[in-house]
Amino acid sequence: MKNIIILFSMFTIGFPYNGSITGITYFDYTRENEASAFNFQRQYFNYGIQMSDNTKFKVVFDVGRISNGTVESCTDGECEEHLEDTRLVVFLKKAQLDYRSSWGKTSLGMIGTNTYGVQEKTWGYRFIDKSAMDKNKFVKTADLGIGLSKNIIGSLNVGIQYLNGEGYKAPELNYIQKLSLNANYGEMNLSKNSGFNLGIVYSTDLTENSPVSLFSIYTGLSIKKIRFGTEFDILDDKELTSIYLNYNLNRLINLFSRYDVLDEDNKKDEYIISGLVFNCENGLLISPNIRKTNNDDLVYKLNFQFKF
Repeated sequence: MKNIIILFSMFTIGFPYNGSITGITYFDYTRENEASAFNFQRQYFNYGIQMSDNTKFKVVFDVGRISNGTVESCTDGECEEHLEDTRLVVFLKKAQLDYRSSWGKTSLGMIGTNTYGVQEKTWGYRFIDKSAMDKNKFVKTADLGIGLSKNIIGSLNVGIQYLNGEGYKAPELNYIQKLSLNANYGEMNLSKNSGFNLGIVYSTDLTENSPVSLFSIYTGLSIKKIRFGTEFDILDDKELTSIYLNYNLNRLINLFSRYDVLDEDNKKDEYIISGLVFNCENGLLISPNIRKTNNDDLVYKLNFQFKF
């Protein structure tokens, strides 16, 4: 709580008043077997300012838990479970300067990575669950570095980023940077706009000593009441497939379903989630949904999102 109070002080005192302040909250109610609980997932605070016609700055604070449960420790053959540190902490997720020129958009600082954003927007329900690559830790969602993106032919957008590779929660540890390339043809935000997209992503460590490499191909379509997307991702010896579908029943209600399968060491882990999304007034979304994994246990959730 002390960190959150300090954060609000920074927003009200430290930033110019001609910028915009927004926020988004994720929380849920979960029931599994005989256990149930309310859970706080995430709180984002965003500040953005248009510094000139070509220059924009934004900063994003991420409030979340250090960990989410118990761990097992063993000594001399005896094992016991104990609680991890689950305090709420504040992370600086983005501090990004964007400059637009004839070369395209140049981004500097702690920037959002170009590996998963289009797919996440096609999925469209971050408050219910992370996108497939984010959920399975195939990517870092933000990192310290520099990036350039540009529309080169019609709806074809290409981008390149040179990053530390450690993500926004850790300092540079191994002094091995990461190069990330992406190309997207078509609409980049199918959760808001109609159209289709087709894209590829390639990311690799800049080292000759066992580099970690990612390859991803994806496509999506949004037309009338239907939004559909699928992706196939490879991270070294792991393969991940995700398929997601959304149907707009009416102005207030959407029906969705998603299927993920992770193939690692000839073992397949499946994840299925289906439910409804109620679009309430004043930035509030509510989603009752059911989830199933390989252990055959059904998990019932009621997810909430609130924007301000």
